[in-house]
Amino acid sequence: MRAAFDEQIFAAQHYGGISRLFAELARQFIGDPGLGVDLSPLDAPVVNRYLLDDPVLRARLAVTEAGSSISALARYFTHTRPRARVDVLHNTFYLPHGLAGYPGARRVVTVHDMIPELMPRTRRRLDFLTLKRRYVMSADHVICVSNATRDDLLRVYGAIAAPVSVVYHGVDAMFGPGAPRVVGMPDRYVLFVGNRGQYKDADVLIRAFASIRTRHDDVSLVFVGGGPFSRGEAVQFAELGIADRTVQFSLPDAMMAGAYGNALMCVFPSRFEGFGLPALEAMACGTPAVLARSTSLPEVGGDAAVYFSPGIVGELASAITELLDDDDARTALARAGLERSAAFSWDASARATAGIYSSLVG
Repeated sequence: MRAAFDEQIFAAQHYGGISRLFAELARQFIGDPGLGVDLSPLDAPVVNRYLLDDPVLRARLAVTEAGSSISALARYFTHTRPRARVDVLHNTFYLPHGLAGYPGARRVVTVHDMIPELMPRTRRRLDFLTLKRRYVMSADHVICVSNATRDDLLRVYGAIAAPVSVVYHGVDAMFGPGAPRVVGMPDRYVLFVGNRGQYKDADVLIRAFASIRTRHDDVSLVFVGGGPFSRGEAVQFAELGIADRTVQFSLPDAMMAGAYGNALMCVFPSRFEGFGLPALEAMACGTPAVLARSTSLPEVGGDAAVYFSPGIVGELASAITELLDDDDARTALARAGLERSAAFSWDASARATAGIYSSLVG
């Protein structure tokens, strides 16, 4: 079965959850012929590090390094779409131009979340260019990354002619317990991973941490990703009395298991997620997860996480304090997280996706 991805997300995203999904699917399809998916080369300049830093993916997908996402996207928008014959085209995003090309192919689209539609103020520049509804309504099969995302999709768009399936993300084997401590990180810390603004609700964690700072004065708050602290954040930390106990790191994927695995807990306070991959990665590293009880996060955490009501500072502070005060509870939660995360794999994601492709061409 001949299948193709387009280069949209790989031209736009250096790192990120959407490009991670498609890179992992590509790795599984290429590495396991038994899945029955012969992936067509992209033959395009990209900026995505998941492809560029993997020699096998780089060679098999025939990608080259673009100077910038602007130049990669410019090529995408101006280049004639491929006329190659494939059985299935799986679009990686929803930009104009992606609905052209690949004549006769059955079309699959993945919906990662409905955040731009439900929270318009969070829209990024590319969101204003997308033709997401048109992609969904013209697809032969729609994949959602969680039941919460599927429910949001149907609530916003109404009836969809194509079948809609849920296929969860997986977790890479690099995420596991026992990774060495990241040099420079505090001995005892609470971890937050990803962007801090808007619906990610890092501010809720910051205020919760400040409220317990005197009771646990040996614990720091570590942020990974999201860029250096802004001037406004620095002022807030000083006003809350936690400036000397907050630190930000930018780490490559290879060091993330060490960041997760040596944390006392990983807190994911986001009010809205399509899936919530950092929560799964933390559990796979044997780190207790504290999650907002919102959208897809309970699907990921199941009974192996501690939950609090999104946006409620006092509830989050209590959850953190209870875990800091109880070593046995952290140990039990870590064990439960390891068991829970084992149910999510990229192999399972790829097999489910390959099954969808097969259903369209069979």
